[in-house]
Amino acid sequence: MNQHDFDLVVKPAEEHQLDFLEEVFSPGNLTKPQYRRYDVQRKGEGVYLIAWHKNRPIGHFLLRWSGPRDARVTQYIDVTHSAFLEGGLTKDDYRKKGVATAIIREAERLSRERGCTHIGLEVSSKDNPEARRLYENLGFIDWGYGDFQINWEYHDKNGTRIRSDIVIFMQKSLTS
Repeated sequence: MNQHDFDLVVKPAEEHQLDFLEEVFSPGNLTKPQYRRYDVQRKGEGVYLIAWHKNRPIGHFLLRWSGPRDARVTQYIDVTHSAFLEGGLTKDDYRKKGVATAIIREAERLSRERGCTHIGLEVSSKDNPEARRLYENLGFIDWGYGDFQINWEYHDKNGTRIRSDIVIFMQKSLTS
């Protein structure tokens, strides 16, 4: 696929799309993460942004209007006026085509509109150097307090599982 004819649209998820988003982004995950992300939007606590190419979802991020809830971050950083990106994913065939950049740029625009002064995210500190480079290129900086572990739960046909990752928090000012 040539980048010059790459048609990309980023917009909030709609309720009628959720089963399709589950099928595309998380087949077999009984936790229904797309529904949980949309619930944040439904409650007015954020926006679940989806990147589309020719009516096909190819990437997503959940943008929360409040900073991260991780005690490790909030003990060092005031996240009162900070938006937070989580759950980012770009389908393999669409990586390095500007999908994540387009979603993040839209998240930044919406965050500024909402009055946020910063936007932050967590990225795997060891397993995802490409994502970290992307975030650095977009102006996010390492928070300077080291790595920490995050955990989450999901359900599949084999039962409940706990996953974890070692991450670093990165933040960007939206006022400069």
